[in-house]
Amino acid sequence: MAKTDTTPAGPVAIWQRVLVISAATLCLLAPPAQTQTASSVTPESFQPSLRDLSGSVVFSGNTGTQAPAGSDQIGITLAGVDLQGAFPQMAAANIAFEQRLTRGRIPVSELFEASSDLEAAYAEAGYVLARVVLPQQTLRDGGVLRITVVDGFVEAVDTSQTPPEIRSRIETLTDPLVNRRGLTMTQLERQLLLAGDVTGVALGSALAAGQRPGGTVIALDPQFRKVTGFIGFDNFAPSGLGSIAPDDLNGLVVNSGFELNSLLSYGETFYGRLSASPKGLFTSDPRYRVLAVGAVMPVGPSGLALNVEVTTSDTTPDTDGIATRSDFDRQSFRLIYPWIRTRKLNLTTQLMLDRQKDRLTLLDTGLDPVFRDQITALRLGASLSYPHDDGSLSEAGLTLSRGIDALGARTAADAAADGVPLSRQGADATFTKLVVSATHQRAIGERFALDLTGRFQTSFGDPLVTSEQFSIAGPGELSAFDTGDLRGDSGWVIRAELSSPRDIEVRGTPLTFSPYLFAGAGEVRIAQPTALETADESAHAFGIGIDLISRTGSRFRSNSLRIEYGRGERDNGSDNTRVSLSGNFRF
Repeated sequence: MAKTDTTPAGPVAIWQRVLVISAATLCLLAPPAQTQTASSVTPESFQPSLRDLSGSVVFSGNTGTQAPAGSDQIGITLAGVDLQGAFPQMAAANIAFEQRLTRGRIPVSELFEASSDLEAAYAEAGYVLARVVLPQQTLRDGGVLRITVVDGFVEAVDTSQTPPEIRSRIETLTDPLVNRRGLTMTQLERQLLLAGDVTGVALGSALAAGQRPGGTVIALDPQFRKVTGFIGFDNFAPSGLGSIAPDDLNGLVVNSGFELNSLLSYGETFYGRLSASPKGLFTSDPRYRVLAVGAVMPVGPSGLALNVEVTTSDTTPDTDGIATRSDFDRQSFRLIYPWIRTRKLNLTTQLMLDRQKDRLTLLDTGLDPVFRDQITALRLGASLSYPHDDGSLSEAGLTLSRGIDALGARTAADAAADGVPLSRQGADATFTKLVVSATHQRAIGERFALDLTGRFQTSFGDPLVTSEQFSIAGPGELSAFDTGDLRGDSGWVIRAELSSPRDIEVRGTPLTFSPYLFAGAGEVRIAQPTALETADESAHAFGIGIDLISRTGSRFRSNSLRIEYGRGERDNGSDNTRVSLSGNFRF
């Protein structure tokens, strides 16, 4: 039977459109807590982050050879050096070695010292398994010294201490090292770090001499947990979305998450995240609820991984004004590859496909949605991290997004045809935007630490739908304002945080106590603003805070608490004074 068209027609339809437009106008004029939609309080991703390898690569035994006692008192003159098995890549070091030993009369002890120095040069160049051997021989004045460079190799990887759930994945990652000649530290380190990145794993490793000449055995000592997770709280969301605490604390929400690690023994992880206000959590109109589930599946031994994630977010703000409900849904597909994975430099890229739906409706009216967005976005992201020799850390990120008219995307033409607008005037399903971020953390003397963060976005002059806009408010940036506030199509934000961390003990519990000062500034710009919007707005925030971090001694457990008092000032709208609370307890 054909579906009956119940869409109002004639005068009824006209009056309905008038009501929707009027309601939308009132929503735009409402306080920030009411106008912030579900998409504005939903993080871009819930994907578990990589875990740095917390173990270390240890070399057992002495490098080079030891000079016999008294050899520094005996001299010898060499006619030449027969350097066998030398690596062509080390030509400069090889020549310098020969010249050093043939420059004239030298003590016999220098034969051993030069051999040890050559081996160290090979190791510094990355050939950490290479050995420079001074074989037994009879040598007289005017003779030729025979030296052998043994191309070291990984004879075996000992996984006997590895739990069975992750043994197959660990062996997949480390098997490419076995019997590989000319192995460099970069290649060795990459595979061990990738093994340590397996979710739920904290990996320790050591190198020991093998049974064959030049052979090395890598002994792995991983710790593993099948289930990891966290629970926490914060009051970053607008007061209309929180509960539990009084309004001057903006209302707390609860955050929780879990990871199920290697259930299939492939090194995969299944994860879930929930951030919510307990008010109406299990109803069809929750006050605030963000739910995400996903999986990360490794592909082969190179570090390539596939991430699939589904997110649904719903908000029904508690307000005396017009009652609204906002819902935001996202399906994400990400292909992740670590191009560089070392202790000194890491470069990872992600190729992403996001399908998003964003809708705002008026409760109990039966009217059409105030707006409805459906976009499909292709994104290319890159992240770079560089630990400096002095202990400081620099990180940078870049994401280029392109909206495409495919897979159910809803264009401006579609909106004009069915009468339900997109969230922004002039916006469309096709768009381009670029986001760049950077952070730098360093110690200042022995008592202070400095943390600098910055981020900017450009939409190249075009309006964006609400879910793609840029916000400069929230934790870690202009934290004196509600998360998701101060939004625009383009903008920038910077923040500096000066702290003084120190170790303390409270009732036998070791803690790091870190008071800090912060200041930040930013600006957002709106393309093609309406009469109700401001084209450009600047804001700044400053304040003080305290971090408490437990020193558990565990590679899996960590607890933290942050208390912050901040003052925020903006060009348009009300200034804000805010007490922010957040805590996180990982197990």
